[in-house]
Amino acid sequence: MRNILSCDALAVAKAGANKLAELTLESGKFSYRYDAISNAKLSGYNVLRHSGTVWSMLDVFSVTKDEQLLTAANRAVTYLFNEHLRFFRSYLNFCILEKNSIKLGGNALAALALAKLYEINKSDVLRDTSYRLCLFILEQRKLHGDFVHKRYFKSGKISSFRSEYYVGEALLALLACYRITGDSILLNTVREVEADLAAEGYGVREQSHWMLYSLEQLQQFDKSPHIFVHAEQIATEIIDKPNYLNWGRSTPTACRTEGLLAFLRMLPPNTATRSIQNTALKCIEENLRHQLVFQTKDGAFTRGGGDRRDREVRIDYIQHNISAFLHFSQLEQSPNSLHA
Repeated sequence: MRNILSCDALAVAKAGANKLAELTLESGKFSYRYDAISNAKLSGYNVLRHSGTVWSMLDVFSVTKDEQLLTAANRAVTYLFNEHLRFFRSYLNFCILEKNSIKLGGNALAALALAKLYEINKSDVLRDTSYRLCLFILEQRKLHGDFVHKRYFKSGKISSFRSEYYVGEALLALLACYRITGDSILLNTVREVEADLAAEGYGVREQSHWMLYSLEQLQQFDKSPHIFVHAEQIATEIIDKPNYLNWGRSTPTACRTEGLLAFLRMLPPNTATRSIQNTALKCIEENLRHQLVFQTKDGAFTRGGGDRRDREVRIDYIQHNISAFLHFSQLEQSPNSLHA
């Protein structure tokens, strides 16, 4: 970066990850939300964000090898098993339960975190549980690239609730699990679903960073040109419509940065498409400058927004920001990098 060097970006990621480790209680539960000024704890918890946070910590660990991150992540995974892993109707149907709800995104990010930890310690329990969660995700598949987004545990009824991001998270989890299991059903499902989603431009309006993560990973197994085209459409939407910057909040910007970085890691079908990636890099650099405004002295990130929640810290605010800075620091190592 022109005025934020890669080593500085990695330092930001390290500081944030260390803060997350500090926020991991002995039980493995996170100190989820607090006021950055008074340090007063605030109410609320979300197991989906718990899992996403574990994934980001392990991502930083994979670079820094800081044992305190691994120790904290292990505690957080144990908490996930103890408090939220359940069986839906059959001992074969693993799911993540929170307040009588089974959410597609909750299952997906848990499977993603477990697959990441398996890559580090090769525990069969982690691999098998991640796989079972992904098989449950496959059971929730619907027509035209869609899935059941939320189901009630006790009654089994499907909720009308929908998330803009759950499908991208689900595809990323299936690909992560394919990487550790080699089950071609997972990869073929992602191929089929993505083809349907590409046809309808899924993730473009939403500027979905999770879909960009998924497309980046899918391209590693499938070089079909439409995969890059789909990603380019989402990236172009982020670049051309930076309204998220007007919200004055850290996480919406960090998520777009993550998505654009995933796009930069993709291999374009021809050199002519490098221009959009050059533009994406400039957007990333500008976003990171905005994100630094929200960093606290201890490595955390506040929400922002200029309202009563402006100085609130939540684990997912840290998660998305450290992922953005970590992945920026790794650009020079990417074989497809514009820096290479």
